[in-house]
Amino acid sequence: MTRGSVIAVLVGAMLGSSGIAAAATAERDRGDRVAGQPDHRAETRALDDLLQSSGLRVQLDSLTAGIRAQFLRAHRNQSSQDRLVIDRIVTERFSADILYSRIKAEFQRDLESGRLQKAVAWYESPLGKRIVGQELAALVAPGAADAVADLEQHRPSARRIDLIERLDAGGGASETTVDVTVAIVRSLTVAFQPGLPAVAGLSRDQLDRQIARARNRTLEDMRRVCMVSMLLAYRGLSDDELERYVQFVESDGGRWYMTVMNSALLTAVDAAADATASELATAMPQLVRDLR
Repeated sequence: MTRGSVIAVLVGAMLGSSGIAAAATAERDRGDRVAGQPDHRAETRALDDLLQSSGLRVQLDSLTAGIRAQFLRAHRNQSSQDRLVIDRIVTERFSADILYSRIKAEFQRDLESGRLQKAVAWYESPLGKRIVGQELAALVAPGAADAVADLEQHRPSARRIDLIERLDAGGGASETTVDVTVAIVRSLTVAFQPGLPAVAGLSRDQLDRQIARARNRTLEDMRRVCMVSMLLAYRGLSDDELERYVQFVESDGGRWYMTVMNSALLTAVDAAADATASELATAMPQLVRDLR
């Protein structure tokens, strides 16, 4: 599911806004296992295969690089030395390897062998591999403006729009994109709250309600952004192929994978965002000026 580059852009938009504050293992495998117990090593190998074939590592590389770039862009008025400190902190805390490890740990807590095998079978199928390839290619595709213009001139059919909407609903791309972005913004707002006049006097519950309202306002706009992003990413698929992807996402194995992935990504980013914000607030309290 394509969302990494969209998250990075949305993070940049919210970081760059003057209203950020207000908008805000193992079983023995020699045949002497207890009968009936699962082979957790086999499940771990299958999970590794799933995360590899789904393109997660490449997607996280793109996501973390985008977040790093947006932090630097948001604080471009800081000195060169301060920007180096910002880059170091964000790079260390939003490491793709760290996010990957946290996501894998979340999956390991919610492994279901039958659903795991169904998800692996899909991503290792010829169509599954093609779709992942197109998703990864979309992360670095040039000429986005021309592609969007082409969509305007050759509007997708009603069937294709319906399939993309089902894909977004089943895969949770829009909601996860917004939730991940809000997690980053919330962490920064909490860390710098005393120096932000718009929220300095708010209790934590009041701040959370304000951020929730901003999240809901952003969601509808993000649905439109994700719609365009997915139309572009999957334009090499026929409607029938896209429908097969939607059917997987809506299947038992697909729902399990998407649900756990979205939750795991949010958990991993939330931890990284909290650590980043805390360290930035301690090392560089002057950044509060950029967040007002």
